[in-house]
Amino acid sequence: MRQDPIAIIGMGCVLPDAPDVPSFWRNLQSGHVAVRKLAGARWDWSQYGSEDPGAANRTYSLMGAPAGDLRFDWKKFKLPPIETRLLHTIEMMVMEAAYQALVGAGYTPERTFARDRVAVVAGSSGMGRKSNQGFNFKWRLPEMLLAAQQTGVWRELSSAQAAEVAATVQKDFIQRYIEQSDDWAFWGFMSPVLGRICSLFDLQGPHFCVDAHAASGLAAMEVAVQGLMSGEWDMALVGAASPALSPMEYVLHSKLRRLSPNGVFPLDARANGTALGEGAVMLLIKRLEAAEREGDPIYAVLRGVGGVSRGSGPVMTATDPQVHQRAAAEALARAGVELASISYLETGATGVPGWDAHIVSGLAGAYQGARQVSLGAVAESVGDLQTTSSLAAMLKVIHSLRSRTLIPQRSFQERHPEIPLEGTPFRIQAEPSWPEQGPLRAGIHAAGFGGVAYHAVLEAYAPEGPRPPVQAVAPRPPPEPIAIVGLACRYPGASNAEALWENGLHGRSSVADIPEKRWPVSLYHDGKRPATRGKEAFFRVYAPKSALVEDTPFPFKEFGVPPAAVAQMDPSQRWCLEVAREALGDAGYGSQRTLPLERTAVIVATTPGNHQEVMVEAQLAYPEFAEVYRQALLSSGVPVAQVERFIVEARRLFQGQSPPIMSETLPGLLNSAPATRLARALNARGPAFTVESACASTLAALSLSIQGLRDGRWDAALAGGVWSQITAPYCVNMCFVGAVSPTGETRPFSKDADGFVHGEGCGMFVLKRLSDARRDGDRIHAVIAGMGASTDGRGKSIFASQERGQELAMQRALADSRAEPGSIQYVEAHGSGMPEGDIPEAGALLKVYGRKDNPVAVGALKPLIGHSYIASGAAGIIRAVLALQRRTLPPIFTGPTLNPNIPWNDQLVFHREPRGWPSSGGPRRAAVNAYGFGGTNYHVVLEECAE
Repeated sequence: MRQDPIAIIGMGCVLPDAPDVPSFWRNLQSGHVAVRKLAGARWDWSQYGSEDPGAANRTYSLMGAPAGDLRFDWKKFKLPPIETRLLHTIEMMVMEAAYQALVGAGYTPERTFARDRVAVVAGSSGMGRKSNQGFNFKWRLPEMLLAAQQTGVWRELSSAQAAEVAATVQKDFIQRYIEQSDDWAFWGFMSPVLGRICSLFDLQGPHFCVDAHAASGLAAMEVAVQGLMSGEWDMALVGAASPALSPMEYVLHSKLRRLSPNGVFPLDARANGTALGEGAVMLLIKRLEAAEREGDPIYAVLRGVGGVSRGSGPVMTATDPQVHQRAAAEALARAGVELASISYLETGATGVPGWDAHIVSGLAGAYQGARQVSLGAVAESVGDLQTTSSLAAMLKVIHSLRSRTLIPQRSFQERHPEIPLEGTPFRIQAEPSWPEQGPLRAGIHAAGFGGVAYHAVLEAYAPEGPRPPVQAVAPRPPPEPIAIVGLACRYPGASNAEALWENGLHGRSSVADIPEKRWPVSLYHDGKRPATRGKEAFFRVYAPKSALVEDTPFPFKEFGVPPAAVAQMDPSQRWCLEVAREALGDAGYGSQRTLPLERTAVIVATTPGNHQEVMVEAQLAYPEFAEVYRQALLSSGVPVAQVERFIVEARRLFQGQSPPIMSETLPGLLNSAPATRLARALNARGPAFTVESACASTLAALSLSIQGLRDGRWDAALAGGVWSQITAPYCVNMCFVGAVSPTGETRPFSKDADGFVHGEGCGMFVLKRLSDARRDGDRIHAVIAGMGASTDGRGKSIFASQERGQELAMQRALADSRAEPGSIQYVEAHGSGMPEGDIPEAGALLKVYGRKDNPVAVGALKPLIGHSYIASGAAGIIRAVLALQRRTLPPIFTGPTLNPNIPWNDQLVFHREPRGWPSSGGPRRAAVNAYGFGGTNYHVVLEECAE
């Protein structure tokens, strides 16, 4: 499918030694290299370095490219200074880069433009850890205190000594870290940061993040372009942000032997690994014809972008030439330009010889028949920026095109023997000038763990140049409905969809006390909801209730997972594999009948900061605990030898049964891995990435799946969501912000609503175009008739949901489905049980669906299975689908009295027991609603399938 030309009209960045785009370009022109040995105030890196590559919990390389300290203008972002002090480093980078891109293009907060038609999309694998914000481990001080008290050295202390050391440790530890803020409810999510940008500029299109590991920037670009071409939005702010450099990033990459001890030399004979970098890039894009018509500055034109995954293959951290060839071929086909017109390639090479060789070999296959093509790699200047790499490369190419100046590959001296150049059109870029003939065009490549690859084709903007003939715009046909042909799930008390339905029908609750085997709740529980929030609240939960999924033995052989990797895998990855296989089986696909795997996408909603990451960070953070104890014990007169014995013994007790950090650890906790592992297990070779849009993430994943099916980018999709993070840090954090119900009950829309109970789970769907499903004889559970998404835009707080935002998402879903509000008979609400969320949700439902004549029924599953955050939307969809199939309106199990602050006027109905669902003359229709932190809103309209 040919892509419409896309104009890049705004640019912003914060990159190593470059706080803005002009600085970045000057650095490239001058040959400045930002890679150096890490030092400075952020971390005591000496605690983590070792010349021995096999040293436990250490890195053999401390070479990196930090972005430096950003001068963040709190007035520009309308944030109070105290709040600014608590922001994450990466959060500030993203906001600054976004501001540069929007304002540089003329879209100021004051300008009038169609703010409801702007999407914000970012590639992100999480913000990473900031040195004075110990996201995961700081809340584990109670466990460290317990481990200390169990050591032999501690038992030798006098009572007075022990009390003095314990008090000193707690005081010093608290002072070491800055005060907690409500922002930390993000848990390292990036989408609420995008919501903050939307709030500043009052943008009301959807916002979400995608993660395809190091290809995330181009993955974000592809889905943003998809939305422009489909008309879902008219402009998109699209970007990427790297995780902050931290010891965890270095130790994990060190175990993969991917780091260089002395610098980054892509494609060169000296190449011996890479160095990690950090930063953010944001670009503002629009359809070219619209940008020209509206007088926007146009810096370059994106002619094509596409991505694929490898499917089955070797280990998660390996790649192969074929996936790179296919990704490049996909982008070139969409661009529709002559191969001979491309004269430069940003390869995405990072200095890891075998990895780079596979990239170049694959690109050579795609570019056979091209004229001379010069190769370059921005990593020589700024290191491996991971998720941001491809957009930093795009910035480099944009300026090269605008200035007609190519940046020589200055680190190159001699070709690495593994890099194949003979018999290819490739050479290493050495001269600063472009070829004179024809339009200037370049390719940009990106590759990530899990076998993903993306490619893009960029060209210089020529205002007076020839343009393809503009075709008359025909009225858009009704969007094609999407068939749900398979579904499966795993939720508390329900190992399958049938059990979930039955539990929801009969009010079987799975809420119970958190068992000590999950984490030592008794160390944290004090039963007191904090009236004031101070640093002491770091270590307390006031409600030890949750709804948990029963974990079962994982059949790793069936999924081709090496035994050594099993203990390192986050539960979210295991659940995705198992539940997706069940969904495929439910759809009738297996060894005898398969999906069109070459054109099957895998899109999974999940978030960073997973269970496995919590465990790994605790291991790596131990030196910080140990140093506090060391000083306290020495100050109390304990001899040095005893102190060192204490440090060793306490480490063993604190880390317990955590598996050692090894080469399999990083793939086991990657945020992109639930999708890429699934694609690998199924041999699915379309795009594979994860999505995050706070608690609306599953609906966001479905929305992107539907968009690609309708546009013909893929023919089948596996989509869903997973959440498995009921860890001590997460529970403490959510109690700190007061979101958890102190009574241990979720009562949506009730006068007694006081928060939610934690839940977890996984739901997966097999999706096809309705016409294809009918052609192939698939059983159709239900039809997705329409999707709608929005952002609240400007408001009092990104934590407070707004009625207008949810109403807009509902209206968009109805418009997409061509359905009248009166035809919707059931709505599965988000129903969080938090009054500040229930009231605007009810207000939006009343405005859109409210009617006294045959009022719409409203349900919510959270009272029975808790709030499964990212995966909650999947549970809602499964319930609504089965309600359509069973022709039954399910009940809601909430408080006996509805919230009196909501003007119900008998326009919505809450059934307390199951009711039959009579036909109203047309197909039965239901809707599912979801919203989340940062002002994200999604709504879906479902319809029973006519036989």
